[in-house]
Amino acid sequence: MSSGNEFDGDANTNQSNSLQGSITVSVAQVLANGNLMVQGEKWIMLNTGEEYVRISGMIRPQDIGSDNRIESTRVANARIYYGGTGDFANTQTRGWLAKFFNSPWLPF
Repeated sequence: MSSGNEFDGDANTNQSNSLQGSITVSVAQVLANGNLMVQGEKWIMLNTGEEYVRISGMIRPQDIGSDNRIESTRVANARIYYGGTGDFANTQTRGWLAKFFNSPWLPF
């Protein structure tokens, strides 16, 4: 009696996102070490609905430029949300038929 098991696998993934613009944030909390917890939100009204950008994270005061700006790459633990409402946002949601066929309860 003998037994064997082999596996040969390969995987690859790639994702790229880009968002440009500026947003004003407020200091939500000053931490004991002097770092700042910031958060902000910007809504943009379009003819097909509204879009928003939300950001929150932690920054160091020394990273704030003389123009009172900071690069998003200098925001630690950044949480950036981009979404919207209206016709444009609705086109991004799957219809009921697509949801049905992607259901985990289907036997096939």
